[in-house]
Amino acid sequence: MMKKATSLLLALALALPMTAHAAPSSVADSIPSVEQSRLPEDLQSFPEDFYIQTDMVSMAGGHTLFADKDHQRIYMADVETSREEWNKSYDHIYNYKVMPGSPKIVLLVEHHNKLQKIVLSTAGKTLSRYSYPDAMLKMLKNESSLSAQIGWSAPDKSGQKEKLALQAGDHIYIYQYPWKKPMQTFTTSTRQSSNYENLISTRVEYQGNDLVIAYQAGSLMQTQYVFDLLDTSKAGSKPHTVKVPWNLKAQMQLENGAAVIYTSNILGSPLGLNADVPYPIYVRYDVKTGKRLAQITRTLSDQHKEWQTDYSQGQLFLADRAAGKLYLYDRSGKPIWETAEPSKRISYRFIKYEQGMVYLLVENIDREFSIAKMPVM
Repeated sequence: MMKKATSLLLALALALPMTAHAAPSSVADSIPSVEQSRLPEDLQSFPEDFYIQTDMVSMAGGHTLFADKDHQRIYMADVETSREEWNKSYDHIYNYKVMPGSPKIVLLVEHHNKLQKIVLSTAGKTLSRYSYPDAMLKMLKNESSLSAQIGWSAPDKSGQKEKLALQAGDHIYIYQYPWKKPMQTFTTSTRQSSNYENLISTRVEYQGNDLVIAYQAGSLMQTQYVFDLLDTSKAGSKPHTVKVPWNLKAQMQLENGAAVIYTSNILGSPLGLNADVPYPIYVRYDVKTGKRLAQITRTLSDQHKEWQTDYSQGQLFLADRAAGKLYLYDRSGKPIWETAEPSKRISYRFIKYEQGMVYLLVENIDREFSIAKMPVM
């Protein structure tokens, strides 16, 4: 629910006087002190149910797309003017994709009891709407499958046609027009593992012949994230399975044939993490071969502290709360920037790194949100 208006506050763009490897004492704890009294009342909050973990995709022209799959809505905001530009709601959002080099957003949604592909312009206009056969939606909603996900692959210049990958239970089904029956079927043993008390799929990303399926598993009050990487160009291919260490939260992006996996540690798990063991905070894998392409690891100086990561447009952002520092790396794992953490009383989300400036969404202990712009020098 919005407070009084359809405007999404991205608060004030704070230009913090920060430089790499240093943080002047005058800015310590300064990010949360947003002068909200200068703002109109209807611009003084995000939606009441907004949470900082909401998916974000940075786009051209100062725009950021927010995808709230818990509340089944998607909206666009301008981080320079601090205004929401448009929002859309659906019965269920399965997948969304911002088309690189094109002002289009592709959604796979359930809407009015139909599985639909909806193409939006970045201005929020519905450009096209297509309904898939009812049998596909039935597979996605079949409770006996426990979890099911679907991903969309765009046609490309190499001759690849538009495709869908639908994961249900132990099977992965590949569809092409007219979408009535799968053109390929693959199996995965991940769902059959006896190591877990429960395991659900949470996301499917698909492009060309590269497919990544994300799972969340649980056992003995602990959590593990698992990823299947699959080359769908060959019949009978078996997934390469990547298991993230227990009690790390892992997120994933599919980028030019690479599965990009980045982690944050989960505080409060019964067994916790070992402070003497290096943990992966960022790993790139070749989807077709399963080969590791790049990796960054961290050893905790205090197992009761946390790290947070975000990945956007080829850069990894790391907030290491134990070390009290913020870092930025390129896609190969090479460091770009680091600085002292300005406050331990806030949470961070990385929006983008552009023209020498790092843009962060920050939340303070009072659930006040703002955008911080930090120069990289």
